[in-house]
Amino acid sequence: MLRNANFRRALAAIVISGALFFLLASCTSRENDYAHLLAFRQACAKALGERSGSILVMNPHNGVLWAAVNETLGVQKSTRPGSIFKLVTALSLLRNGTVNPAEQFLCEGQIEIDGKTYRCWLREGHGEQNLLQALANSCNVYFYQAVRHLPSEQLTKTARQLLLGECTGINFAQEDCGQLPEWVSPEESISFAIGHARAMAVTPVQMLRLVAALANGGRLYRPFYPTGAEAWRNFRPELQGSLPFGDELRYIKEGMRQSVVYGTSVNASVPEVIAAGKTGTAAEYFGGKTAAWFIGFAPFEKPEIAIVVFLEEGRGALDAAPIGGRVFQDYFALKKNMR
Repeated sequence: MLRNANFRRALAAIVISGALFFLLASCTSRENDYAHLLAFRQACAKALGERSGSILVMNPHNGVLWAAVNETLGVQKSTRPGSIFKLVTALSLLRNGTVNPAEQFLCEGQIEIDGKTYRCWLREGHGEQNLLQALANSCNVYFYQAVRHLPSEQLTKTARQLLLGECTGINFAQEDCGQLPEWVSPEESISFAIGHARAMAVTPVQMLRLVAALANGGRLYRPFYPTGAEAWRNFRPELQGSLPFGDELRYIKEGMRQSVVYGTSVNASVPEVIAAGKTGTAAEYFGGKTAAWFIGFAPFEKPEIAIVVFLEEGRGALDAAPIGGRVFQDYFALKKNMR
């Protein structure tokens, strides 16, 4: 593996079909592509540091993982998604015509539904929120209210269309397929909508496949991790499905963009590049810890990179998003410096 200092001097970056490939200035073979992917993986490992977690980085246009830091957690660890699941809920709300994007719901920090109090993470509340604002600010109360008008079976149907609850088929020996209930009660759908239901779990690689599909316009690719030059040379993309969404994706992506501009993902912002993202903090029912998530892609208009940051302990906005921002920043700084 090349040292980081030599990495910047030795590599040139070229863009092919919207995706960044790392090549030696004097070479163009896929074997050399693979050698320099190893250097990029080292940079991602430095971004994670000593945290217990995983970073996954994918080319959203073909499913190739450029980096899988701590792949055991990334592929074999399933947990509740927390607020990153609000992207799924928002897609379902739009697909079923339950809300229109401009419709507002009032968040006062908590709401009582059928005699039970449900709280937002922001105690003082977010005020009036439309769909894009609710995604950007990760407003729980918006989704508590909106999902009451959505049949619970439609929410689980959307999750299955996104292939949640199914193994991705990544080329590792073992993979956790997560958990998705066949049906949730109307009461349980309130916590399900914000990613906190007991009978749900996802892996980082499942969420990577999902966010890559959001980035590329709806194509779900099988994730592939090149483990050698021969595997890299023989790789062919494998399409696993296409999302039956049109304008709905546009609204979801815009909400993610706004999240990085002013919302909970602002710590993932990078200079001169418009990124999109969503944070999540998932509480464990036993032990009191919270897991931290950040998923995103960049650039917003022509995505080249899709990422997932998962931390076994932390908060999405405070801990996972800054790591995602560092991965974005290193990627685009390299691209700029090697022109």
